[in-house]
Amino acid sequence: MTVHAVNMYLVANLLLLLAAIGVACLRGVGDRSIAAIAYRRQLQIAYVLTIAAVTLPSVSLLSQSEEWLPRNAQIWSGASMRDLTHSSGNTHRIGISVASSEVSAPLYAVRAVTLSLFVAGAAAFLTGLFAEATRIRRIIIDAQTIATRRRVRVLSSQTVRVPFSLWIPGVHFIVLPADLIVSPVDVRMAIRHEAQHHRQLDTRVTYAYQLLRLLFFWNPAMHWLHKSIAELQEFSCDEALIGSRKLSPQEYCRCLLRVAESAVDPRVTSICVSMLGSGAGGILRRRVEALLTGRVASSRRWPAAMLGGVVLVTMAGTAMAFSSTIQDRRISPEEAQRMLAVARRGSDFPFVANERVVEQLNRLLGTPDGRAFVRASLRRMQEHQALITAAIAHYGLPLELMAVPLVESGYRNLPPSDNLRQGAGLWMFIEPTARRFGLAINGDIDERLDVTLETDAAMRMLGGLHERFDDWGLALLAYNAGERMVDEAMRATGSRDPWQAIEQGFENDADYLARVMAIALIMKNPAMIE
Repeated sequence: MTVHAVNMYLVANLLLLLAAIGVACLRGVGDRSIAAIAYRRQLQIAYVLTIAAVTLPSVSLLSQSEEWLPRNAQIWSGASMRDLTHSSGNTHRIGISVASSEVSAPLYAVRAVTLSLFVAGAAAFLTGLFAEATRIRRIIIDAQTIATRRRVRVLSSQTVRVPFSLWIPGVHFIVLPADLIVSPVDVRMAIRHEAQHHRQLDTRVTYAYQLLRLLFFWNPAMHWLHKSIAELQEFSCDEALIGSRKLSPQEYCRCLLRVAESAVDPRVTSICVSMLGSGAGGILRRRVEALLTGRVASSRRWPAAMLGGVVLVTMAGTAMAFSSTIQDRRISPEEAQRMLAVARRGSDFPFVANERVVEQLNRLLGTPDGRAFVRASLRRMQEHQALITAAIAHYGLPLELMAVPLVESGYRNLPPSDNLRQGAGLWMFIEPTARRFGLAINGDIDERLDVTLETDAAMRMLGGLHERFDDWGLALLAYNAGERMVDEAMRATGSRDPWQAIEQGFENDADYLARVMAIALIMKNPAMIE
């Protein structure tokens, strides 16, 4: 489950709601005699709005190249800065951050809940769909063929009360109740009506809407939209047949009423369009009213196009605004490699962008609290930058060591704690190490809090570690874990590769070296934190 997929799915659900509202408005306006819109036009616009609802999210996300709205909200996935105390790597979370507030949950829990909901909805939907498909299959098998023409089969069934049409690839079915056969007029009208469903592709489109109902099972707007589309298909068929002037509106309505009277137990299925549409009591009345009142629909296209265009523009704007406001900041391995290439320009520092470093980049850049931590630390760094860069230059060390205090203390000159294993100051010297490098610590003074003195001590320590190990990865590992542990790691692994030592568990703070590398990469790519 990717964050982009979550983003697009959320936007699609929102747009389906807007599409349903748009279709409702279209039907409300279109049914008025003073601005009547042909049902065929309403149906076409409803199709367009549905297609837009499921395609606009991907188009808006993929085509967006710049931030044109404030990105106040974010869907994110990654280990949070608040999880730094955990040694386990199973701390990934996914959440939604809006402005300064944030709601998050463990990634495995979100996946489990999301998957459970989807599976439950899919199971419920597919169970009902399978039952209906099985019933229809039995109806078709038991029915008697009364006419065949090209790929159209007209069947008579003793078990159905309402005519319906069904398309299976290669065959168009029209199923009529056996009771209807006694009236040639009713048979002719029913066949023409169901054949019109085939002509206007209703029986094919229904499969697409069933798929959407499966994918968006928990969205009521999708189910309402499907029901409304089915009703519009019925009205459109009525309109087309009466408009052809081949049928009398009065006789057509009498046929509808006779079918309704005989349908004591109507078997309306969701994968085919029945003569009575959704089966709701109101639709038959409205169909009869539309036929008998001589509702005159406008032959001009612009009223429908204008109304549909307004809804479509609203949906497009919503998709762009939503995807612009909600973002995913995660760093992909490919993007990390691009950062690595930029960092290496004009630098001899041995930058690395392996899997561990990418994970830390996502911790620092891919989460709201991670970015807040880096931004605040970089602001504090400016207060000490001139002093530290001067000390680095004095000892001939790489500027990339500016990343160390950010990882150690966030560039806060932290006071000592009761835990003697924890350090103090910008560079977080523990007491034994501080004394070894000449920093005085007693009841009256703690020179670990003197930025000038502690920085000088840190430069001497880091320079000495590099001189001993001749590798900045090992030197930084030793700065955090101690020289003895690095020596043990090299003996145990038979390698001078610090990452191999880390893989074997030779480290003090989990992912310390990876975090230093990630910060160093961010410092070389400042645009990533904007």
